[in-house]
Formats: sequence, C-alpha cells, structure tokens
Amino acid sequence: MKINGYGYHFEHQGRSGEEGPIDPSQQYFEGSHASDAVVRETGQNSLDNLGRKAEGPIKMKFELASMRTDDIPGIEQLREHLDAVASQTEGQQGHERMVRAAELAKENEIQVLRISDYNTTGLTGSESLSSSGSPLVRLTRGKGGSQDDERGGSFGIGSAVGPMASELSTVIYTSLPEDSGTSVMAGYTRLATHQLRGESFRAEGYFTALANKENFSYLRPAPLIGPFSERTEPGTDIYIFGYRMAEDDPKLEHVRDALIDNFMAAIDLGKLVVEGLAPGSHWTLDSDTLEAFARHRPDLHAFYRALQDPEPAETVLPHLGRVKLYVNIDDRLDKKLHTVTMRKPLMKIDTFKHNSISAKYAAVLMCEDDAGNKFLRRLEPPQHHMWDPARDTHYGTAVLRSLKTFVRDVLRDRASEEIGDAVEISGLARFLPTESLGAGASGEPATPTSDPNAEATTEESSSVTGDPSSDQSRVEKPSKKVQVKVHKPAVGGGDEKTVDPRHGKTKRPPSPPSPPGPPPFEGYGEEGDGSSRILGRNLRFRSWSAPSKDPETAVISVAITAKSDESGDLELVALGSGGEPEDTFELGISRVVLHEKEGAKDIRFSGNTLKDIALAEGQMTRIDIHVPAGERYRLEVV
Repeated sequence: MKINGYGYHFEHQGRSGEEGPIDPSQQYFEGSHASDAVVRETGQNSLDNLGRKAEGPIKMKFELASMRTDDIPGIEQLREHLDAVASQTEGQQGHERMVRAAELAKENEIQVLRISDYNTTGLTGSESLSSSGSPLVRLTRGKGGSQDDERGGSFGIGSAVGPMASELSTVIYTSLPEDSGTSVMAGYTRLATHQLRGESFRAEGYFTALANKENFSYLRPAPLIGPFSERTEPGTDIYIFGYRMAEDDPKLEHVRDALIDNFMAAIDLGKLVVEGLAPGSHWTLDSDTLEAFARHRPDLHAFYRALQDPEPAETVLPHLGRVKLYVNIDDRLDKKLHTVTMRKPLMKIDTFKHNSISAKYAAVLMCEDDAGNKFLRRLEPPQHHMWDPARDTHYGTAVLRSLKTFVRDVLRDRASEEIGDAVEISGLARFLPTESLGAGASGEPATPTSDPNAEATTEESSSVTGDPSSDQSRVEKPSKKVQVKVHKPAVGGGDEKTVDPRHGKTKRPPSPPSPPGPPPFEGYGEEGDGSSRILGRNLRFRSWSAPSKDPETAVISVAITAKSDESGDLELVALGSGGEPEDTFELGISRVVLHEKEGAKDIRFSGNTLKDIALAEGQMTRIDIHVPAGERYRLEVV
C-alpha cells in the first residue's frame, strides 16, 4: 500500500557500528515459542494499561488472517531495503532469515496476526523527539526503557517480540488514544546495516512522514489494513506480518494455552477476557470457560484448582505489603508442580521450588500491593521470567528469602493438615491403614500385634498376618492394589439385573404389576435403602492414625478427594485373613467427625457405613473415625 508522503525512514549509518541481522534485543525471547513470548509481552502491556474510565475487564483479541502483501503500508519501499539486506548479509548469522523476508515480501499473500486490546488507554502522547517518555514513543521507538508508573507497560526490550515473531521483521501499530478522537498509525522494521543507491543505512526503519527531516510525524487517521476491522474505541492494535507460528498454530490454540499458562489468575479473577479468531476457529477465554480449557492440560488444571482455594494464606511482609498464597495439594498429580509467583499485572513470573515438601502440590503466590509490585518489578530481567535478588543489592536477598519462607511454612502446614504423613495410594487402591480395633468389633479376628496397647502415630500402619496358633507373627506392607466391591442400594428380584447404584437418593419403588400372561421375570424389584453409594474407584484416599485422648478409642483420620462431585454413603469393610473383604465384620465405630472450614461436626453412620457424605470435585474432605482400641486390622473402602 502506497501512502503519499509516508514511508520507512532509515537513519544513515554514518560512524555508527555495523548492525547484523540478529537483533540483540530479540535474543531475550529466542529459544522459546514465539507465541509464548508474544502473549507474555502484549498481555502484560495491556494489563498495565487499564483505561482511566474503563469499566469491566481488559479485553484482548488475537486474529489470524491472510491478506494481500500489496496492502501492507509502505511495502514498495520496504521491498527495496529487504533486497539490499538479503544480498549484503551473506555469511552472517541470520542471513537466511533476511533472504526469507525478501522472498515473502514478493509473494501475493501473507499471514498476519493482529493483537488488539480494549478498555485500555491506547498509545497516548506525542511521537515527537521531545516526548521520549510517552507511551506512543516507548512502544514504537523505545529501547530498554520504561516508566516507573508502568503506564503503557514495560515496553523497552519487550517491544522486540513483534519483529521477532514476524518473518518480514516488520510490525505496524495502530491506536486510538483515550485522550484523542483521532487514530494514529506507526510502523517498525528491524533488518541489518545495508547500502541502497550508494547510501549506507542503519538496521532500523520507522514509518513516518518522509518530508519532515527534523522530527517524527506518524500517520493520522490510521488506514484500514487488509481484512481487519476499523478500531472505534480506545486501545491498540499490533499487526505482525508473516507470523512465524501461523503454520504450526493455525487455530491459535498455542496462543490460548500460553494465555492460560501465563495469565490464569487474571482470567480467573475476571480482570482479563481474550478472544481468538482464525480460519475455522473461534474461542473465548474468560472466567467461565477457563476451567474447561485448562482441563486439557493437567498441570494447568492443577493451578486452576489452587486458585479455587477458599482460604488462601495471607501475610504482610516488609517492602512487599500483603501477599497471598493459594494451595492445591493433590496426590493425583504426576509430580510436584511447585509455586508460580506473580505481582500486580497477574502474569506468571518466577517459580519457587521447595523440595522438602513431600506432598504433590500446585500453588500460586500473588503480590498485588502497589509497593510490593514496584519492588518486585525492579528484580525482573527483560524476559520477566524470574526475580533476581542481585538487582536490588540492599534488600533483594532478604525480601525474596521472606517470600520463600512464607511459602514453605504454609505448604508444610497444609500438607500436615490435609494428608499427614500417609503414603500415596494410586490406581484403585482404596484402603484405610491397619488400625486398633478391640472389644467393640465383631467377626473373624485377624492376628493381633505384639503390643495391642501401642499409641497411635501419624505413620501408615502395616498389616499383620500369620497363624493365630503360632507365637510368631509376620508384618507386611499394605498392598497397593485391592478389589473394590460395590454395594447396590436396590436390586431386582429373581433374574432381574441389579439396579445402577449411581441413581439418586430416593427409594426405588417396587416394580409395577406385570401385564397379563407369563411374567418375563420371577418376582419383582426390592426396595433399597434409599441412598446412593460413593464408588471407591471415583476417589483418591489417604489415611493416617491420629492421637486419641481416650485410651479405649483409636482415631483413624482420612482425607478423601473425589474425581467429580459425589454424594451418598461411603462404606468401609475389614479384610479377613485371606485378604478378602469380610462383609459381616462390624468395625465397632463409635463416632465419625467431619472437618469443614466452618468447624468440625459429627455425621451419621450405621455399622460400617458413613451416611450422607458430600464430596466436591477436587476438594479434600477430612473425616475422623473413632473405633475401639485393641486389635489391628486392614480395612478398605467399598
């Protein structure tokens, strides 16, 4: 697209040094997916740039579309410079990329990624040389600098991700500032030192009015570009020409995953909504859809579950103010996912690892305090991927140490509270540890321990087997796999099939009278006990022996996590001498206590069955079971 009087201005090289095809600023982001770098930098800039009169969340839109190469502003002049760079960088690292850019500029169509934000201030201020601190200048011409107030974001080096993600090494910016009714367009290309028509030019080109030799003058109003819609409300658009990831990510699913990975907290808290548009694909990422998308990635879903922590730990730390820690302890995880950290823009920054914590967990640490946000920002390198204490020689080490100590102490307390020191149970293993059971129990006794009056501990118990008539007993580790047996609340009469135990809590009425003629089945359905059973295969189960104040009573603490919302009865069964469930053995339960965030409460039980248990998906429920002290048995969940 030719726009009279406007084009790319390249400074003459003069006595400046040689600039190769590799931009040092871009090296901060190379080595990772371009989509991840682009998402992190543009997302942070948008979240830092909330409009002064904005209502509701920041909104972003990622659009991938094909457009005519001839419709790129200033493409005719740009082709000349690209050809010169491609022919003059032979033998230099990055030469192949310049050749590819020159070839792409001559093709009929090009893939373009437009990134737009809304409810933001837009690029306010002037582009003139005297306005070096304005958001407009910092994004379009800034190098390594940003304002302490973060208005407009940390554009500095982060602005290099646009050309890095462009196979044409070129981006266009259009913006409608909230303090102006007129849109503006700027452009930037980063090539290499080159000669054209006998003159030597530097690597960087800026789209501006060419007649103004003393200052920059951007195009107003901004023209329509390709098939993309016109901007009508404050905010900014970034056009990345020849988007590097277009072929590998045609539906922008990698972009969506990068948004979840880096901005999950902002999305979950309703501060960010993102829309993705690509040929054959349209998705929206917000607080309502976040969990469904996160489920496809177990690690991301674990951090989503952490953000649902109803009682995050809080404290106030010097130089940081108030910080919060959200924790999800979950033995279903393949490994510990550690603690991701973030400051006020709610973008993932560092990861704290505490190898002394034995539990599998995912946690999220937030510092949204203004003072803490400003301090932690000083500790970030250009990639925004860690907090480096050496960047503040006075307090950096002490502040980060206090943060890590807070996280470690909370994780230890949560692990102890939720899972004790119990071993992990995997697969279909659903059993309680061997516990002290005595005169109140009935049925076939197992082999007693050598010290039946031994005090309870927080260690997983062992099973005891052997010949009751022998003076010797043999202690074995509990089995990792047991059979799960299901008790049905209602069964069919005669040859009728058993009724699905997962149907509701109401009693199943008897079958209606049979029609005339020979009955198809002998007998009719029998009324069940009126409750659903919670199936063992739908649970994750941990247990440990808890101290008891009553020497005649043992306490079994269990932590149960359901794979989905469950409600109904939970039945326990003892194992006989052969390791098979003994359905007729009564455990002698005297009391069952359910621990909730509001406090502890007693729940009903009947025989070996805990009544009317409600389990929320992914949420740990702790129950204490009081049984008579005495002999020791292995138990499992039916």
